[in-house]
Formats: sequence, C-alpha cells, structure tokens
Amino acid sequence: MSVSSLVSSWLVRRYRDSLGYPVLVVFYVTYILASNVLASRISEFNILIPLIVSGGTITYPFVAQLVDMINEIYGRRMTYVAVFLAFTANVLLSMFILMLSTVPPAPWLVGLSDSWNYFMLQTPRIVLASYAAFLVAELLDAYVFAAIKRRVHKFELSVGSIVKFALLRSLGTDLVNMFVDSLVFFPLAFALIIPWNDVWNMVWYGTYAKVLLASLDTPWFIGFRIFTKDVRRVID
Repeated sequence: MSVSSLVSSWLVRRYRDSLGYPVLVVFYVTYILASNVLASRISEFNILIPLIVSGGTITYPFVAQLVDMINEIYGRRMTYVAVFLAFTANVLLSMFILMLSTVPPAPWLVGLSDSWNYFMLQTPRIVLASYAAFLVAELLDAYVFAAIKRRVHKFELSVGSIVKFALLRSLGTDLVNMFVDSLVFFPLAFALIIPWNDVWNMVWYGTYAKVLLASLDTPWFIGFRIFTKDVRRVID
C-alpha cells in the first residue's frame, strides 16, 4: 500500500492528465487479480482474534482504497470505467486459467495436477458469486463516495478539514463496500451447500476482517488526499 500510494500520489500530482489515471487503474487491477488468485487459499489469520478466511480477504481492502483514490481525483464516472476494466481483466484471467487446465501437464508434474486444479479452478457458482459481489460492492462504493465528496468538498479549506472529511469518505465507503461484498458473495456462493448459520458467520467474520484492514490503511488515503490537495478534482 505504501508503494502504490507514494507512486500514485507523485504521478497524479505531477502528471494528473496523462499518467495519473492509468497508473491508479494498473494498481487497482493488480490488487483485484491478486485478491482472486489468493482467494482459493483458506488460512488462519490472527487479526485481533483468530479468523479462518480466504487469502483474498487480506488484499481486498486495498482494492477499496485504490478505488477511493481514483474517485477522489477523477470522479465517479471514471471510477465506473476503472471498475469495468478490472472486471474485464478478472474475467480474462479466469478464462486463461480455465483454458490452461484443459492442456495436459508436463510428465513430471502429473502428480501435482490435482493440487493445481484444486487451488486454481473454482466452481462456476463461486466464480459467478465473486463477479456479482465485486460489481455490486464496487459500483455502490463509487456512488456513495462521490455523493459524500459532492456534499463536503466546499468545506475542505484547511489540512484539518481535509483530514476529517477524507476520513469520513474513506471509512464510510469502506464499511459499505466490505459489508455488501460479503453479503452478496457468501450467500450466493454457499447457500444450500452449508448451513445458513455458517453462511451468516462467514458474512460477519469476513466483513469484520475486511473492515478492520480497510480502517488500518485509511492513513494512506489521507496522505494521498493531503499530498494531492492542490490537484484538480472532478466533482460529479
């Protein structure tokens, strides 16, 4: 997050109308693809309390941070474009993995083929649930963030007010994003397969882990906002 925030801040400040937007989108798509690849690894994390969650839970909150950075400078409509670009990249990655799975492995890797398939080939239902959750959560995040910015941007006159309202935008939309993502994904992926009580536990625990991590990376967004405070922003 430090690398993406520092590089993005400098490029947006210096090359706002050329390199800024593409670089933010590149980081955004990278975090999206990393989250989906890591999602197949279920691990135990000690995030204040022990949690058994997918590896994508660790990187997904950074996705929300990047989409907020895009929205902060380039506005809601360009954020929608970034979301659909990331969605397209995600679909292409899934297609490439599926295509490769139809090709026999090298002779010395035959014994590992089942393990590779287990981690890389998710069931169609989980893939579709992931697509639906991503689109709903990210588009809603972009809308809510832009709505808050539109109402408070004229009050951001000092560093103190910038910090306060940037904190409001970041935490408010992260909470919406993480909850909606879990609320859409887990029921669509696991309803009628595992007990409903376990499904709702996954929703709450997943939301808890994501919101906590998203809160921890909020200072990077505030730093981005302060460093780019003189950069022209789109209010839409």
